[in-house]
Amino acid sequence: MLITRDVLAKLGVSGAAADTHLEPLNAAMAAHGIDTSLRIAHFLAQVVHESGHFRHVVENMNYSADRLIQVFPRYFPNRELAQSYAGKPEKIGSRVYGARMGNRAEASGDGYRYRGRGLLQLTGRSNYQAFSDWAGSDVLSDPDQVASRFAPHSAVFYWDTRKLNRLADTDDIRQLTRAVNGGLNGFAERRELLEKARDALRDVAASPGNSIAPDTSPFKPGHRVVPPQLNLRTAPRTSPATWMATLDEGSEVQVVGGADRAGWVRVRVILNGVMREGYVADTFLAPLPVARTRGAGLAARRLPVSLAVQAHLQQNRPDITRKRAGGWAYPLGEAGRPRRSGAKPQAKAEQLLAIVEYLDSAAPAHARYQPRGGTTYCNIYACDYCYLAGVYLPRVWWTDLALQRLATGEVPAAAYGQTVRELNANALHDWLDDHGTHFGWHREFDLTTLQAAANAGEACLIVGKRQDLNRSGHIVAVVPESPGFKALRDAALEVLRPVESQAGVNNFQFAVNRTAWWRNGKFQSYAFWRHP
Repeated sequence: MLITRDVLAKLGVSGAAADTHLEPLNAAMAAHGIDTSLRIAHFLAQVVHESGHFRHVVENMNYSADRLIQVFPRYFPNRELAQSYAGKPEKIGSRVYGARMGNRAEASGDGYRYRGRGLLQLTGRSNYQAFSDWAGSDVLSDPDQVASRFAPHSAVFYWDTRKLNRLADTDDIRQLTRAVNGGLNGFAERRELLEKARDALRDVAASPGNSIAPDTSPFKPGHRVVPPQLNLRTAPRTSPATWMATLDEGSEVQVVGGADRAGWVRVRVILNGVMREGYVADTFLAPLPVARTRGAGLAARRLPVSLAVQAHLQQNRPDITRKRAGGWAYPLGEAGRPRRSGAKPQAKAEQLLAIVEYLDSAAPAHARYQPRGGTTYCNIYACDYCYLAGVYLPRVWWTDLALQRLATGEVPAAAYGQTVRELNANALHDWLDDHGTHFGWHREFDLTTLQAAANAGEACLIVGKRQDLNRSGHIVAVVPESPGFKALRDAALEVLRPVESQAGVNNFQFAVNRTAWWRNGKFQSYAFWRHP
C-alpha cells in the first residue's frame, strides 16, 4: 500500500470513504507513477479538496435562482431565466454544459449526463470518451460508473494525461492548482492539505515495510552554466518581474523543452534542495561531457551539510527590551513577551499578529527599531519577530574558525567578535541560502504561496541583497492578513503585494506596499522564505 487509512483520516476523509476508495486509489496511483512522497502529497491535496474530502463524487446540480446567477452568470444573466431552471438539476446541467466539452446541444441532455463525477470531477462527453479509452472500459454508455466504480481511477486519469507529476516533482502547488482548477479557487485549503499530507506521509515513510518510493529526483542534467552568473526566469523574457534565481558558473541544468521565444529554453535546476523549472537564454549553456556521470558535479559543488547548531548571545536578558537603544546583538529578553505556540493554523496566525502588535516597530518609544544616524534595523526586527515565533533566524552566527571547531564535534561558547559575528540583511540573505533549509526554512518562488503560508501561521520573509555590499540590504516579515490589511491580488487571485511588517527607513506594523521593493535595481538578488 502506498497510503493508509490513517493518512486519509489526517486529511479529513471519513473512515467509510477511505474504505471505499483506498484500495483502488493505491492501485491506480502505483500503476501511473504517483509513487513518491512529493507526488502523492500534491495529488492528495488536490483530490481531497476537489472532492470535498471524498464526500462528493457526483456534481450536485441542484441550485437556487440566486446561486445560479452567482455561479453561472454567463448562462443565467437574469432572474426570470434563473427561476425557470432553479431546483431542476437535469435542466441546469444540460444548459450549463451543453454544446461544449464534446457535449451536444442543451436539448440532448449531454450536459447533465456527463456532469462532474469522480474524485476530480470528470466532466464532458469528450473527457468521458478519453477516460473510456484510457481505462479500457466503456463509461460513455454508463457514466454513473465514474462515480460508483472509477472515482479514484478518473482522478488518476486526469493527473496522468495532463502530466501533472512533472509539476509535483517541482513542488509547484500554484501551477498544479491552476492545472486542476483552472484558477486559484480554494488555494489556501489546498496548501493546508498539502502540508498535512507531507506530515502524514513522513510518518508512513518512517514505518517498517512502507512502500512509498523516496523522492528520487528525475533531475538529469545535460548542460552547465558558462558565465559567472545566469538568471533563471519564470518566463522567457528579461524583466525584474520574471527573475527567479541566479545560477552560478558551472551550475548544472536539465533542458526540458523550448520556449515560445527564440533563444530561450525551459530548464530544471536544483535550488535549496528543491527542483524548480524556469527559463534561461540558451546561448549561456554548454553541454556536459557525455562520458561523465550525470549529477556528479552537482553533488560535488553543493555546500557541505550545515552544522545545525544555533548561535545566540545570552538569552532572556531582561535589560534587552524594545525601549532600549542598544544590545542589538542579543535576542529580545523582556518579560511577558508573546510566543507562537499554537498547533492549528488559525491559532498560529493570531499569535503572529499578536507578536507584530507587541513589537510595534512604529512606536517612537521602541528605540530598538528606530532609525538613527543613517542606520536602520530591519534585521533586528526580523530576528525578533522570528525569535518570538519560535524559529531560528540568526542575530549572530558562527565565524569560520568556530565552524571549523564545530566540524570536529566541539561546540564553542558564543563570544562576540571571537566565535560569533552579527549578520546584516545582506548576510541574512546568504545565510538563508546556505544554511536556512537545515534550520527548517523553505524557499518559495511566488507571493501567492508565501501569503497563504503566512495566513496559515508560518513565519515568512522577503530578503533582498544589495548590489553595493557597503549599503544595507533589506528584510521584512510577510504577516497574516487581517480585516484591516488584505494582500493586493489581481483578477486571477494571484498576490501582487503581500502584507508586510518591518523596521527600516520607515517603520510600520502592517502595510501593503504600492511597489515591489525587492525588484528595485539596487538589489542584486532577493528571495522568499517560510518556516512552519
